[in-house]
Amino acid sequence: MFDVGLSLAPALRNAGEQIAQASATTARAGTSLGEARSEAAMAAIARTAVFSEALLNAVHARLAEIKSAAHQ
Repeated sequence: MFDVGLSLAPALRNAGEQIAQASATTARAGTSLGEARSEAAMAAIARTAVFSEALLNAVHARLAEIKSAAHQ
């Protein structure tokens, strides 16, 4: 019941890696090291940020459930 972090840790770690990769791709966009257009890179960052936010909301909701159960 209280295993919130451990069960979501791989997903959170993966989200962090995806954000790092997407931010590096965005930083290179428009330079000689990346693509000429940055729209795809920006879309990847937005998609990853939305996913990360959903994961954090899931953790927050689960912790709120545990807090509520502990106070009863």
